[in-house]
Amino acid sequence: MQNGKRERVGVVFGGRSAEHEVSIITGHQVMDALRVAGYSVLPIYITKEGEWLAGSGLHNIKQYSSRTLFLEKIPGVQRVSLSPDRSVRELLTTKSGGWTLFGKQQPMWADVFFPTVHGTMGEDGTLQGLFELADVPYVGSGVLSSAVGMDKVRAKSLFRDAGLKVLDCLTVSRAEWQSDPEQFASLAEKSFGYPLIVKPVCLGSSIGVARCKDLAELQEAIEVALTLDDNALVEKALTDFIEINCSVLGPPERASVCEQPTSSEAVLSFDAKYKRGAKSKNSGTKGGMASLERIIPAPISDDLTARIQEMSIKAFHAIRATGVARVDFLVDNAHGELFVNEINTMPGSIAFYLWEASGVPFDELVHNMVVTALEQYRIRAKTRFSFDANLLMNQP
Repeated sequence: MQNGKRERVGVVFGGRSAEHEVSIITGHQVMDALRVAGYSVLPIYITKEGEWLAGSGLHNIKQYSSRTLFLEKIPGVQRVSLSPDRSVRELLTTKSGGWTLFGKQQPMWADVFFPTVHGTMGEDGTLQGLFELADVPYVGSGVLSSAVGMDKVRAKSLFRDAGLKVLDCLTVSRAEWQSDPEQFASLAEKSFGYPLIVKPVCLGSSIGVARCKDLAELQEAIEVALTLDDNALVEKALTDFIEINCSVLGPPERASVCEQPTSSEAVLSFDAKYKRGAKSKNSGTKGGMASLERIIPAPISDDLTARIQEMSIKAFHAIRATGVARVDFLVDNAHGELFVNEINTMPGSIAFYLWEASGVPFDELVHNMVVTALEQYRIRAKTRFSFDANLLMNQP
């Protein structure tokens, strides 16, 4: 913050992901909250084709409902690019002949970047890697934390190392499945029995997740999952359970109240998470995950609540997350066991509904995240990345 004026925040949303529309909702929710918090906002939209557009005219969620977008025709909106060259301190724009600086025009730039891109090409460490190369402050988890959080199998390994209980799983790559689908299906049946859950390894928002009760459903679910990701996982489906979610904010880490999503579906679908209840005339941009039917606080014992909050912070630590994450749990009623299901390093709607129920308004939440991002950037700036080794002197 300079001279009492808060930083300009570049909010990045959209992206090359199956969760593109979810990201648009989250991005607009964050931009609304940032403006309430007193920040100026630079909307940066990544199309499904991977083109970057920037300009204040992009902060209008209604214009994204059309199947054909003409956003470049909005006054002030330009096609841009973020250079990995850390000496370039403005977004590049297109001119005849290629990319160039803005020249006499007022350059577009932000003091800190707030990625709200869900799923692949955004939440998985790729966008964070670009921010690291460009040497800019950015909100949320870093490259490794984002990549691990997106990979359900690697995250399970780190959770186990941290002493957290997870469901065992089997994984299959696209090439392995195409080579011998019968062998893997037989192994999954023998290992776990039915019912089974199939998931893409690196995807969120319940996209491609299916519950299977027989071989035909298992084979179809794996085929679908492997069109969305290179790898799929299969695990035992619990039959008598409830889902409990908890969010973590940090550092310093603190846990939110818990929630229990409510649905008649055994597996919460994309529509159940994001479409149901989102058509209220007064909802504004408070749709997305905020529209999911849920009970807050979750109707569980104080002891179980405290245990889940403690485990959430452990999971947050296990992948070295930063900013806000949501940790999802499965409570097995039949055996009295508690499993970490997965962690979301860029949760839909930034889990603001959990923090509002914990006494942290949305504008205060995003302000905290921006402050944390700037502090993390100052910490990284103390790292020395090069030194004079004189290896090239006196070389023939």
